[in-house]
Amino acid sequence: MSPRAFLAAALTLLVPVAAAAAPPPIKTHRCANGLEVIVVESHAVPLVTVEIAAKNGAMAEAPANSGLSHLYEHMFFKANAVIPDQSAYLARMRELGMSFNGTTGTERVNYFFTTSTTTKGRVEASLTFLRDAITTPLFDAKEFERERVVVTGEMDRAEASPFYHLGRAVDRKVWHRHPTRKDPLGTRKTVLAATTKQMREIQQLYYVPNNSVLVVTGDVSAESIFAQVDQLFAKWPAGKDPFATSPLPKHPPIAKSEVVVVEKPVQSFVGRIVWHGPSTVPAEFAATYAADALGTALAEPSSRFQKALVDSGACVSANFGWYTQRHVGPITVDFQAAPDRIDGCVRATWAEVQKLSQPGYVTAEELATAARTLEIEQIKAREKPSELAHILTFWWAVASLDYYLGYVENLKKVTPADTTKLASTYIAGKPFVFGALVSPEMAKRGATDAHLRSLVGLAGGAPPAKAAGAGGAP
Repeated sequence: MSPRAFLAAALTLLVPVAAAAAPPPIKTHRCANGLEVIVVESHAVPLVTVEIAAKNGAMAEAPANSGLSHLYEHMFFKANAVIPDQSAYLARMRELGMSFNGTTGTERVNYFFTTSTTTKGRVEASLTFLRDAITTPLFDAKEFERERVVVTGEMDRAEASPFYHLGRAVDRKVWHRHPTRKDPLGTRKTVLAATTKQMREIQQLYYVPNNSVLVVTGDVSAESIFAQVDQLFAKWPAGKDPFATSPLPKHPPIAKSEVVVVEKPVQSFVGRIVWHGPSTVPAEFAATYAADALGTALAEPSSRFQKALVDSGACVSANFGWYTQRHVGPITVDFQAAPDRIDGCVRATWAEVQKLSQPGYVTAEELATAARTLEIEQIKAREKPSELAHILTFWWAVASLDYYLGYVENLKKVTPADTTKLASTYIAGKPFVFGALVSPEMAKRGATDAHLRSLVGLAGGAPPAKAAGAGGAP
């Protein structure tokens, strides 16, 4: 029995099945202006997390404004109509005892504060502080210039990683028509050219209550929170549906299979194969559950996938995954190999990928264990209310709260036939992008575009015997 399977079995003995499967005690409310409010009470410790999120991010960014959602996120923690500058902003957060942060993704931008509930009025003060930040930002020019430098500094750090360059090179091919709509970090050129007018346009279009959710988790009363929010946010006017005003373009399918080679000073070969996968829209819900269940099942050390690729010694590691997205989630197979085993690893991985669409590749028992593993992970995530707030805003943005609440039960319905259908629909015979991260030395020894194409059967590949050394390994 694998460690993950053992954990699943152990928790089954410790936690009654009905209790384990029960969703967290979520209470919801919708304000008159369309703002959704989600509250999860947890009175174990005197802490509260207040988080607000909007459906925004890279998905809303054409090339001319790539990265501006991220820049906006940084400007959130600056001056507003009530707080005159960042110094006062930080002073007020210290006064309220807050820890804080924000993140920008492809389909969600979120901002959150965690503080103690031991001081009377602290929760209402935190909600007020959040309201002022979300509804009345000033976008001070001097603060804007300073933050532009901070954001480009994040780009510098990202570009220092060879894996960033692999991911970006692959994504430009996978999302060939609209690559900026999958790149939250954006481009240096657009960030350096950004204006406060563009920040205001983002605010007016996306930061409206009917495109936002407020999540409060921790030592609070849901009824009290609903009453306070109704009062505090009543003057925040609803806006037009941003995605009716500025519709998102569809990502066209990958036109043809391609290989992308990135040379960086790395010690091991890194491969990545990406296909367009399902989206969290009703017509594709079944495929999304199958994708998550399959990825978890294949991660088990005892799986056929791991035995063929890792236990065999062909690869150092191998992973199958699907990223939950409303607007086309990618299916990705990542793998690593020692420099002298590149050919063997690539061949073995490609051969195993072809088998995913064969009936019986995974068993019902393996899928049941996978569902149980994901259920355990969901239960564990509920133990820390501050983390649960982030989870809830993510699912709200990329799927829906109902999708999250029914997630485990739908995972339990996944059958081997469902995973076969998933692989047949999205992987078998479908165009893909194969990215490879190699060192200059590996490239000199044969790990080239043409050679790698030959290993996955693409036209124009160099004959393996000519490109590789003895044993077929560059």
